[in-house]
This record gives sequence, structure tokens and C-alpha cells, in this order.
Amino acid sequence: MVHNEDRELQIRLAEHQADVQINLTIGFGFLAGCLALSIMFTQIAFAVPRENIILKNMARAFSLFWVIVAFLSGRYFVSKALDARKQMKDLKKQYVW
Repeated sequence: MVHNEDRELQIRLAEHQADVQINLTIGFGFLAGCLALSIMFTQIAFAVPRENIILKNMARAFSLFWVIVAFLSGRYFVSKALDARKQMKDLKKQYVW
């Protein structure tokens, strides 16, 4: 028989696990999109003739921009997931003696 405290712990743990999964899914999806944009701009930079140096440099700059955005967003979503994992550990300590 499950006590009310056990049910409450299970519900809170399930909510935090869902938060971790959502943050990681969104984070990796956003990371994949940013890296795809970066690869696209890199291919444009390689495809542009040498005479059009301004467009070539702009494509390189956009590629670098998307790599930086991917890194920062990945770091943000992973830190959110780690925070939720920490909260799960704190809940376990609170309910389990």
C-alpha cells in the first residue's frame, strides 16, 4: 500500500523527469537546427566565387554566428536539465531518510 507521501514524491519526481526530458529534447533539436544553418552558410561560403569576397565573408560570419548560438543554447538547456536533476535529488533526500 502506498502512502500519500510516497505518491506525492512519485508525482514530483515524474514532473521533474518530464522537465528534464523536455529540456533535453528542445535543446538537442535547437542545437541540430543551429548546426544545420552553420553548415548551410559554410557551403555557401565555399560555393561563392573568389571574386565576391564580401558575400563569402558574410557567409563565414553567419556560419560562425550559428555555431556560437548553438553552443550557448546547448549550454543553457543542459544547465536547465541539470538543475532539474539536482531538484530531483533534493526531493529524494527530503522524502527518503
